[in-house]
Amino acid sequence: MARYFIILAMLVFLAGCASDINKADRAMQKGDYAKAALLYRNVLDNKKLKAPEASEIRYNLGRALVKLGRNEDAAEEFRQAIDLKPDKENLKVYMAEAETLDAIGLLEQEAFVLRNALILDNGNPHAEAMLGSCYAKLGQFMNAREEFSLAIQHNPRDPENYLNMGLVMDKLGNAQQAVANWEEVIKLKPDHEQALQTLGFVYNRLNQYPDAVRIYSKLVSLRPDVPKFHNNLGIAFYNNRQYKEALREFQAVFKLDKDFPGIQDSLTLAKRGVSRLSQKRQG
Repeated sequence: MARYFIILAMLVFLAGCASDINKADRAMQKGDYAKAALLYRNVLDNKKLKAPEASEIRYNLGRALVKLGRNEDAAEEFRQAIDLKPDKENLKVYMAEAETLDAIGLLEQEAFVLRNALILDNGNPHAEAMLGSCYAKLGQFMNAREEFSLAIQHNPRDPENYLNMGLVMDKLGNAQQAVANWEEVIKLKPDHEQALQTLGFVYNRLNQYPDAVRIYSKLVSLRPDVPKFHNNLGIAFYNNRQYKEALREFQAVFKLDKDFPGIQDSLTLAKRGVSRLSQKRQG
């Protein structure tokens, strides 16, 4: 009889535990993160759980805390989840902890977590790219280059890897390699606005004005309502001695925003250029 009551008590205990977990999961799905966090915490505080189950609940609690803006608490839950189950199957927790540490600026700790993740799952391009970004933020550009190179090798279709590699190469003083990577971005994703803006700026900086015209023309075709893009294209045209085209773009800027900084001076310069060009042809 005593054994019967022990078994019954265990069944009631397990049912209550499962009920709280299910309620917490449903609260997460509904976006009630405060309730979810409370229920997950209740399970952890009041139930005896095996390590794999406790690890999963701590991971879910961490996710709820992130949604509540409690990143430091979330990072601690992710760390404990990893300690309970530090294996490749728990890689999602490593990634969650790394992202949370990044959000609160604990970059050295983030790099440590990502290096451990890559020990467990060597060749994971997402972890390599995250570690590359972390190294770049730390100013460790040689290490960042190595990680982005690996990420590109393992996932050559992700434009963000080439974008970040370009930024790192530019920091290392290799502008041409940076440009090559950014050109690869727009091959993979022709409407990648950040890559186009960066390429246009660097081509102007390198005095490669025909390429600057090519890139800024793409930007203008994608976003014809943005005065800055017309202005940049106008500058590229002007530097390439295409004064009529420059004037057209500066007029487009003025039409979109009469108070755009420096637009009156740009219009005057372009008109003078058109006039000189006309006089030269007539002479």
